[in-house]
Amino acid sequence: MTPEAFPFPDEPLGGVPRSCAWRRAHDPLGEAELPSGDVVAVAVRHADVEAVLTDPRFSRDLNRPGSPRLQPDADMSEDRDTLINLDPPRHTRLRVILNRAFSVRSSERWRPRIRAIVRELTDTMVESGPPGDLVTSLAQPLPIRVIAEILGVSDADLAQFRRWAETAMTIGPERAAERASEREEFYAYVADLVARHRREPGTDLLDDMIEARDGGDRLSEAELIDTVRSLLLAGHETTMTTIGRGAFTLLRHRDQYEQLVADPELVPAAVEEILRHDFPADVGFLRVAVEDVELPSGCVHRGQGVMPLISSAHRDDAQFADPDRFDIHRTMPQGHLAFGKGPHYCIGAHLARIQLQEAFGALVRGVPDLHLAVPADEVPWKPGMVTHALATLPITW
Repeated sequence: MTPEAFPFPDEPLGGVPRSCAWRRAHDPLGEAELPSGDVVAVAVRHADVEAVLTDPRFSRDLNRPGSPRLQPDADMSEDRDTLINLDPPRHTRLRVILNRAFSVRSSERWRPRIRAIVRELTDTMVESGPPGDLVTSLAQPLPIRVIAEILGVSDADLAQFRRWAETAMTIGPERAAERASEREEFYAYVADLVARHRREPGTDLLDDMIEARDGGDRLSEAELIDTVRSLLLAGHETTMTTIGRGAFTLLRHRDQYEQLVADPELVPAAVEEILRHDFPADVGFLRVAVEDVELPSGCVHRGQGVMPLISSAHRDDAQFADPDRFDIHRTMPQGHLAFGKGPHYCIGAHLARIQLQEAFGALVRGVPDLHLAVPADEVPWKPGMVTHALATLPITW
């Protein structure tokens, strides 16, 4: 029997692939074929996904001989100096060096500026509409501007940066040559950006990263460039997708949007439920077992690849009550896995939370009568992307 192709087929309204429910019940470590042609086990239950993310016997170093690849060419796992592709002890060393730059305290310094950018974008959207497109008005420009400003990227470079980022997040062989070419351009751009900050230090996060150290140890040039490049990619693409998907879900559950309008203090809890219910992408978590590992649902053998599906874990009724229901009042004693878990827990998690909280807070305060401008099943989605993102979100008010 030929393994199911991964990524699994898109579902209406951005739902979790329907095969995941069957897999959770009947085949929790069943195989799937990646775009590279490699066949891997797919972990779909919460207990298995959590174990894969936290067990050191699962490696993110996919440059090991025989390791699976997501893409046949221009695969992000080829970046040997990127934080997400490293195992301890090197990964631990880099995390220690970067922790100060990405601490809660450091991230909170940016909240007033993020709030100002959100206000500017939502004011412009309201002044020019209705109707409008929430993706192009808020979801897309907010995280790009935030991460670019934090890292000291010029406004004049934003359009080019956006093109590089979107190409890097495509999946499949069709755009492999384009991904490879633009990756080199992007790398050269970031190298120049780092060099300029070394010559003319400022107060941006990039300057903090250049100065950050563990004892007498600093990031190497290659580590710094790859880390900045991955932050520019992951630091905005997933946040953009989550804002769009979260707004779409809230507007399909209009009663809950109205509850946020009545009590904006509920926004932080609503953000956590959006992160659980509308997890934006599963393809960045591929691991390879470095020895036989007994997971709760079965054994994974040495050298076998495993793709842990966080979106499926978030719909596991062994972990969450009535998991398919969207509920901004949900309590999650064990939390969700949207930022991962274990050594590779997202270093920019708090910065992402700030952006999501400020974006949804501004919407419910500033546009209380926000509605979808088209039927939900007519909202278009982007094809062929690592993230499952909306192409546009037509709105009115």
